[in-house]
Amino acid sequence: MNSCIIVMRLLLSGPFVFAPAWSYNLDVQHVQNFSFPLAGRHFGYRVLQVGNGVVVGAPSEGDSMGNLYQCQPETGDCLPVTLSSNYTSKYLGMTLATDPTSGNLLACDPGLSRTCDQNIYLSGLCYLIHQNLRGPVLQGHPGYQECIKGNVDLVFLFDGSRSLQQDEFEKIVDFMKDVMKKLSNSSYQFAAVQFSTHFKTEFTFLDYIRQKDPDALLAGVKHMRLLTNTFGAINYVVKEVFQQELGARPDATKVLIIITDGEATDNHNIDAAKDIIRYIIGIGKNFKTKESQEALHQFASKPAEEFVKILDTFEKLKDLFTELQKKIYVIEGTSKQDLTSFNMELSSSGISADLSEGHGVVGAVGAKDWAGGFLDLKADLQSSTFVGNEPLTVESRAGYLGYTVTWLPSRGTMSLLATGAPRYQHVGRVLLFQQPKRGGPWSQIQKIDGIQVGSYFGGELCGVDVDRDGETELLLIAAPLYYGEQRGGRVFIYQKIQLEFQMVSELQGETGYPLGRFGAAIAALTDINGDELTDVAVGAPLEEQGAMYIFNGQQGGLSPRPSQRIEGTQMLSGIQWFGRSIHGVKDLSGDGLADVAVGAEGQVIVLSSRPVVDIITSVSFSPAEIPVREVECSYSTSSQKKEGVNITVCFQVKSLISTFQGHLVANVTYTLQLDGHRTRSRGLFPGGKHKLSGNTAVTPIKSCFMFWFHFPLCIQDLISPINVSLSYSLWEEEGTPRDPRTQGRDIPPILKPSPHSETKEIPFEKNCGEDKTCEADLKLAFSDMRSKILRLTPSASLSVRLTLRNTAEDAYWVQVTLSFPRGLSFRKVETLKPHSHVPVGCEELPEETMLRSRTLSCNVSSPIFGADSVVDIQVMFHTLQKDSWGDFIELHANVSCNNEDSSLLEDNSVTTSIPVMYPINILTKDQENSTLYVSFTPESPKIRHVKHIYQVKIQPSNYDNVPPLEALVRVPWLHSEGLITHEWSIQMEPPVNCSPRNLDSPSDVAEPCSFGTEFRCPVDFRQELLVQVNGTVELRGTIEASSMLSLCSSLSISFNSSKHFHLYGSNASMAQVVMKVDLVYEKDMPYLYVLSGIGGLVLLLLIFIALYKVGFFKRNLKEKMEANIDASSEIPGEDAVQPELEKEFKDPSCLEPLQKKDEDGNGGD
Repeated sequence: MNSCIIVMRLLLSGPFVFAPAWSYNLDVQHVQNFSFPLAGRHFGYRVLQVGNGVVVGAPSEGDSMGNLYQCQPETGDCLPVTLSSNYTSKYLGMTLATDPTSGNLLACDPGLSRTCDQNIYLSGLCYLIHQNLRGPVLQGHPGYQECIKGNVDLVFLFDGSRSLQQDEFEKIVDFMKDVMKKLSNSSYQFAAVQFSTHFKTEFTFLDYIRQKDPDALLAGVKHMRLLTNTFGAINYVVKEVFQQELGARPDATKVLIIITDGEATDNHNIDAAKDIIRYIIGIGKNFKTKESQEALHQFASKPAEEFVKILDTFEKLKDLFTELQKKIYVIEGTSKQDLTSFNMELSSSGISADLSEGHGVVGAVGAKDWAGGFLDLKADLQSSTFVGNEPLTVESRAGYLGYTVTWLPSRGTMSLLATGAPRYQHVGRVLLFQQPKRGGPWSQIQKIDGIQVGSYFGGELCGVDVDRDGETELLLIAAPLYYGEQRGGRVFIYQKIQLEFQMVSELQGETGYPLGRFGAAIAALTDINGDELTDVAVGAPLEEQGAMYIFNGQQGGLSPRPSQRIEGTQMLSGIQWFGRSIHGVKDLSGDGLADVAVGAEGQVIVLSSRPVVDIITSVSFSPAEIPVREVECSYSTSSQKKEGVNITVCFQVKSLISTFQGHLVANVTYTLQLDGHRTRSRGLFPGGKHKLSGNTAVTPIKSCFMFWFHFPLCIQDLISPINVSLSYSLWEEEGTPRDPRTQGRDIPPILKPSPHSETKEIPFEKNCGEDKTCEADLKLAFSDMRSKILRLTPSASLSVRLTLRNTAEDAYWVQVTLSFPRGLSFRKVETLKPHSHVPVGCEELPEETMLRSRTLSCNVSSPIFGADSVVDIQVMFHTLQKDSWGDFIELHANVSCNNEDSSLLEDNSVTTSIPVMYPINILTKDQENSTLYVSFTPESPKIRHVKHIYQVKIQPSNYDNVPPLEALVRVPWLHSEGLITHEWSIQMEPPVNCSPRNLDSPSDVAEPCSFGTEFRCPVDFRQELLVQVNGTVELRGTIEASSMLSLCSSLSISFNSSKHFHLYGSNASMAQVVMKVDLVYEKDMPYLYVLSGIGGLVLLLLIFIALYKVGFFKRNLKEKMEANIDASSEIPGEDAVQPELEKEFKDPSCLEPLQKKDEDGNGGD
């Protein structure tokens, strides 16, 4: 309870951050950041510029304490602010406010908690500190509620009549035990009385004091089972139970809880119980009617609706304690005079604060049962006056009035105070109060309600004195949780008109951040751009890692578009919640320019403004007009010297911020361009360039420069003047460090956000002959080379050719308009040879919803279409698939110019029409399970059943013009003299009726595929179709020789080809199945097999005998070897014999085994 409002405020203002900044005059390149690691991640939750430094609020995280820190830009250090307080302020730094007049600081902790009779009280702790942070500190406790402990004596008066079943009676007893156990450690005392015809005290307050065990106290309860005398029972409790001698306390609140299952059987008055809070619980089936329920109201306190509870079953008693506990808590924590709401026990005073001319106010959202309000503080902070909703209604409860407060100073009348109630009726509300005169009360003068549930309208407020005259003109009301158009958060601008504020506009962040919390922080800045108007900064801490928007002031309000959007990540990587708090009213660097402090997670960023300047320029020419003789083609053969044109350009810098104390020098980068809007310039600087660039240092003293340009040969456009444009910008070297010793005076200036360019025109001398008047005569016609037919394919295009002629003098600003159907989309335009040098540019005009056509506007040879000129123009179009087309499209063309007489316009318009053909996308193919081969033998069956299966896929059409389709199925021709007969039928899925038609006999019987019958089947335009051709093939004779023939079927889809065409060609809608029929002749073969076997054996025997005769199976190599050895031993001269041996044995390798064997034998000897 002690931290709920604090945590919610932290979440709403906490993690809240955009695309690269639109660079204006807050410098994002050179920033200063402060941090204090021991302060935690909420360092930067609030920031204020105080004196020459920044005061940073750092509410606690976890068990640590909150604190204030003073950060000095000169040193870059942060130190804790010493307050000399005996209190531990967990949320100190959550609220900061400064007095614009005195500069004093008001810092508050709205979460100062303490325990009162086991209840948590929340109030505020505030400090008023001198701007130098060294003087005496005033300390106060706004909204402090004294602890008044409440004693409650509670009596259970429970029904014991015979209508109760025993188990129901026991559930009542269990309920009483449960309540007593859960409230055992409170200031409650209990007693219990059972009532029926008679009344019995089950235990008194004294019994409860001696023995607090509910089980023991109710152990002896016995069910009476008689009547229901409710009136008498209540009077019995008043006289016999609430007695001091029985333990009742005279200062305690008296509470009576009556539990019954039926209406009373007696009738008396209960006036004696008027000072007792009476709750009655009716249980069971006896209270189904409205009359029976209202009968219970006479026993309950007023208003009866809050003190009567009807339960249909006894089982629901055990779930009743939570609701009962809320009512009991109200009784226990409040005074007897106001028993239905809290007063200041949970005020959370100090959750918001503001100071103006020494007058301080703080918000108290928890006051009056969270209806809220604010406290008007006295100068010493020791006393305050509470101001809230008047009158206090049920609707205002939980509205959180005082969540934000802001002064709205005024010159002539008393100042106003705006305070937000962001949870009022879930849509939020802002109340405006008028400051009281001396000793008088505050008066509520205006209510402003939010419009979106859950938007937290009034979650942040800011008053803006736009023209800085002391009168608040604008009230900015933020709804940081507003959602719309993919934007998270919105700021509503209310302008003071006469005596009240009226909404005039809105401020929004960028799209794409539905949870961006735009408006979580709003700050009125001092003038940062030099226009003498107040500027405004708006934080969006949940746009990525955090962002801040700058909205510049303008006369009467604020610019609706931000001049700058700064992302935290532009300056520091890893930053979070950038923009959670903002303050920018002082010059912290001594350069005369305002600086802006921005809070983030665990750190504070200080951004310096840059001086805003304006560059004053002037451009002049000599001569003032271009002589025609300088640019005529005939001039190229002349010996005269071209004079050209001299340009004089002057610069001067002017500061827009009068307080700037630095030396004003602007490094200007300029570009001078001739005919920059044309692809080919008609003027050239020396070196053939049409553009010159340069740099110069510009001071408040005017400096001028001279340039010269001439002309190329044969300029055709002599009508429109030559544009001479001067554009300029300021140049700053990237990454240039800033010297802190110069107190920021080295900051380079920045240009104000206005057009940084100037364009002047130098005209041509006009020359149209002696009469100085040009008269044109234009003629337009469609060429025969255009597209003849428009086929609507996915990539279809249409080519249109126009021939334009000028049969008279020069035509100025010739324009051709071409009207075409909506189904066409302009692609490109080009001029054809030999006139391709004539420039033509076309653009499509905005569509008119009432017309079924679109218009293309083309400028031809702008601005002059010469005398006797001819040009062929080709315009290309794409087709749009999802559009409606007719049988023809119509194109209408018209040509006009600025100097054609109206009597010559007859041949300026022309019309043509082109037929339209629609695509049909049909894919037909045969299936794999079709019968492709059949064979017949003398032994095989004579009849075979075959099938040819086709699949037809028809793609859905993008057009409504769908033709009737017909499937044409052709089956084989039956040869009257053949061995094969066949019959065919057609089966389709889905089924349709087909009409057969006999075809003419084929002229060539030997043709592989001949068709005899054609079936015509109507086809619905659907995505898929199956066609099965069933055939019976029969062998009707004897096969005398092997042969093979083909039986073919085919399928094609036909339609009206005069208006439609095949998208992928006609072959895609045709398929054919060729089935081979094999007739196999088989002879009587067993004798042939036997004779062949015998012949083979005889041939093998003859080969064997021949090999034996030639000695193939005898080996005499060994004998020859032995004979050679004997010869070598008898005849000397082995060397002489060796050649003979080599001749005899052609293969030496045959001897190697024998030689090796002999060597082994000799070795053995």
